[in-house]
Amino acid sequence: MRGRHLAAFAVLVAVLVAGPDAAKAGVSSDTIASVVAQVSPAVVGITAARPPKPDEGGGPRTAGAAADRPTMAIGSGFIIDPSGFISTNKHVVENSTAVFVTTADGQRYKATIIGMPSKVDMALLKIDAGRTLPAIKFGDSDKMHVGDAVIAIGSPFGFDNTVTAGIVSAVNRDIMESPFDDYLQTDAAINHGNSGGPLFNLAGEVVGMNSVIFAPGSGSVGLGFAIPSSDLQFVYDRLIRFGEVQAGMLPIYTQQVSYGLQKALNAPDLHGALVSQVHDDDGTMMQGKIKRGDVIVAVNGQKITDPRDLARKVAWAPVGSDAELQISRAGVLSVVHVTIHQWPEIKPAAPDGDLPQRLGLELASARGEKNEPVVTVASIDPSGTAAYSGLQQGDVIIEVQQTPVSQPDQAMKLFSAQAAKQEHFVAVLVEHEKKATWMPLAIPANP
Repeated sequence: MRGRHLAAFAVLVAVLVAGPDAAKAGVSSDTIASVVAQVSPAVVGITAARPPKPDEGGGPRTAGAAADRPTMAIGSGFIIDPSGFISTNKHVVENSTAVFVTTADGQRYKATIIGMPSKVDMALLKIDAGRTLPAIKFGDSDKMHVGDAVIAIGSPFGFDNTVTAGIVSAVNRDIMESPFDDYLQTDAAINHGNSGGPLFNLAGEVVGMNSVIFAPGSGSVGLGFAIPSSDLQFVYDRLIRFGEVQAGMLPIYTQQVSYGLQKALNAPDLHGALVSQVHDDDGTMMQGKIKRGDVIVAVNGQKITDPRDLARKVAWAPVGSDAELQISRAGVLSVVHVTIHQWPEIKPAAPDGDLPQRLGLELASARGEKNEPVVTVASIDPSGTAAYSGLQQGDVIIEVQQTPVSQPDQAMKLFSAQAAKQEHFVAVLVEHEKKATWMPLAIPANP
């Protein structure tokens, strides 16, 4: 079964839960509490605004139906640098019109996407908080062993700051997500909304980023997968320094060396990467030094365990550098030198961290139950900021910024007054199905 990405569509609600799997890991609740108190200030919530589905009919629409309204995808993240760089999953923020980060103290910031590599599920965000932010410390994921205790923090189903604990169930897992898979597997409860959240060791260091679950339904069954911190550090360091990953590659396709193929090709053992195709049409990139059927057993003196290990080692090598490959060809070991090429990157479209620049809200006069004048929502343009607020057609607006309104013009003047103060939100008391609820309405500079 393919992995289910974890971004949830929900409203952030504060809750803190210690996972029952902690006892299985042999870790006391006091130890978990100490780690959580230390690291939780650097864990953030991610909100990605996504547009409604395109109108198939080509005509004008309003945001009356649920399918016509934009959605707010909820995920998790963590601050990796005090200046405001933040780690999360690519699938949390891609295809969004705006991204916001909510820090542990409840502050909300517009975020800019610095980079989203095409081959890995990572995204680097940046916020300008105007202050030094608490940041995590990376641990060494290569030193994690099966049975080590770990702690996950995130926003499953929108329940912000949820803490669960468990153990590392496996390392170097290949779940067919990318050419570089070496996931940490954990039984710590991870659900939709945990995407992008940190996985900590008991020293309070991030050893992974929770990214994928395997589950027959919609919830956790103890099969969660985290991108290891060694990969995170490599990618984010490149993105911060160069604005792109600049990952190395060799233009070849490889496969696992099976028992039968090892015997047939007289390869040294079951380790290495068997070349199935040289993707080098003009023959200049590899200079004919690598052929189908070769088994690459080492790169720059480092043994290769499998094709994913080869891909990672080559990706980390400097582009343009010389790589010494030890190969087995028909049972004979030899050394060849090839040039590391750059993995082709297509920069994905990224939002600028801002909402649409129009309100898109039409109000109307109506009569209430006592025949008093009231303000109702007549229509909502899906491309405007009002569509992200939760307002629906037919809702009655009772107050704006704690000021009662009875005419549409009154409400619009209060919207404009808030915008003139350079405020980004206005508090609106809305009656929906005879229940009053306060909603934050995002307003553009000129509503």
